Amino acid sequence: MDHAALFPKSRASSPYAITYALIAINVLVFAAMVASGVSFTQPTPLDVANWGGDFGPYTIGAHQYWRLLTACFLHFGIIHIGFNMYVLYQIGPFIQMAFGRARYLAIYFLAGLGGSIVSVLVHPMSVGAGASGAIFGLYGAVFGFLLVNRRTLDPAVTKSIAKSAGIFVLYNVVYGSMSGTTDLSAHFGGLVTGFVVGMLLIRPHATLTQPNPTTEFPPLNPPTY
Repeated sequence: MDHAALFPKSRASSPYAITYALIAINVLVFAAMVASGVSFTQPTPLDVANWGGDFGPYTIGAHQYWRLLTACFLHFGIIHIGFNMYVLYQIGPFIQMAFGRARYLAIYFLAGLGGSIVSVLVHPMSVGAGASGAIFGLYGAVFGFLLVNRRTLDPAVTKSIAKSAGIFVLYNVVYGSMSGTTDLSAHFGGLVTGFVVGMLLIRPHATLTQPNPTTEFPPLNPPTY
């Protein structure tokens, strides 16, 4: 998608800056895990817990609440992190231009925390990890953005964005319901947190400026986490 065509130039400069930084952190953490001897393809729950995964007896029982955040940067193998980073690469630039860098980071981290909290409350005896809660939060922020600006956005733009984001969320809900390993609680926790935080942090008069867009929101292939 031509993001520059949808937002003022002041919002379109370096739209991937925060996204690249977040991807780099996730990749570096994963590389460090592998370098320490953790499996490249199938880390065990114990491996991930030792690196700071979200696990009820540790997070809540031992009051290690920092795990709610560190878990957002840990992944169960190369496929897990690969899909997550691919989706982050797609949605990140839109969030940065709609909300700005600082608010992008706020949404990402708060949604990640929200997803981790819900996950450990629903599945206290499972080890939770992954950026999916934070990423779902970014999609929640998209819906918040559309709701707040529903009277000022061009209907065609709104429809395109809502459709792509909706398909992504719906697919992952359906797939996650059929999968025995997908933590839907973290997804929903992140999605709702991102929606609420996005509505609270929306910038005044943030609008998509192209009246008759010829491009759409980036097509969101349906990867799962």
